[in-house]
Amino acid sequence: MTPVEVTRGDGPIVLGMPHTGTDLPPEVHAALNQRGRALADTDWHIDRLYQGLLDGATTVRATFHRYVIDANRDPSGQTLYPGQNTTGLIPLTDFDDNAIWET
Repeated sequence: MTPVEVTRGDGPIVLGMPHTGTDLPPEVHAALNQRGRALADTDWHIDRLYQGLLDGATTVRATFHRYVIDANRDPSGQTLYPGQNTTGLIPLTDFDDNAIWET
């Protein structure tokens, strides 16, 4: 498993896609509960939506799921979106505040 796919363009724009991945190491998959295994917090199809959006853009796409580690979270836990539901660097819940791990 390659954790990040980079498609290099020849222009100055970089499109980041930190939440399109669905890869889970077997031990993470086994530790998730039924809700977690549904991978509900995936940004489904964003990579297809961005494809061809800007000529020459470079794309950087995480292949691992955000439940492994959320690639664009502040390691300190500080929210990136004040006033909105958020998760931690390693989420314990989904965005609806439901547990995603077996207890």
